[in-house]
Amino acid sequence: MKKSPYFSELIKNYIDEIDDLVTDSEGKSVLQKRLNEKRREIDAILPMIEFSPEMVAVAFYGAFDFNSAEIMQQVVLSEPGDSAFFAWSELESELTVSSWARPLIESSLKVDGGDAFLVTTAALEFMRGRDSLSAPMREPEPETDQGDGDENRDEEGMDDLNEAGADWLAEQGFDPLDR
Repeated sequence: MKKSPYFSELIKNYIDEIDDLVTDSEGKSVLQKRLNEKRREIDAILPMIEFSPEMVAVAFYGAFDFNSAEIMQQVVLSEPGDSAFFAWSELESELTVSSWARPLIESSLKVDGGDAFLVTTAALEFMRGRDSLSAPMREPEPETDQGDGDENRDEEGMDDLNEAGADWLAEQGFDPLDR
């Protein structure tokens, strides 16, 4: 996918930031837990958008569905400050935004640079989704075992996935399952 120099560099940092959130020091999957922490701390981390927007943008991981790949491609080819760079109010109508992300958007719009940050974040999520052909855009990419021969990882990964699913259901107001 073609992208401006701004997005070419930023997407690398964004993917690295996501990779840093995926597992803890013991190799356990903790992505959802860490994303939830970032989402709760949005007001405290928003000042970072000026010098490290990818560290804040991960809070929006999985927040958007894209109605128009053509519009998103236009965004990815532009840079903040360009006349072709969309305003959030223009781009938002081209997205389906998850309800949990609405408060994060409201907080972002209250800070200097928040409008451009949100457009940048949507573009990063679009590029992340486009770069992963095997997974839908709103789902976390499956962790891949790079052939270390550990057969138990698949079972552990399934347990982590089940736990993440149970956590999500509990967040949505469903009673937790007995295990």
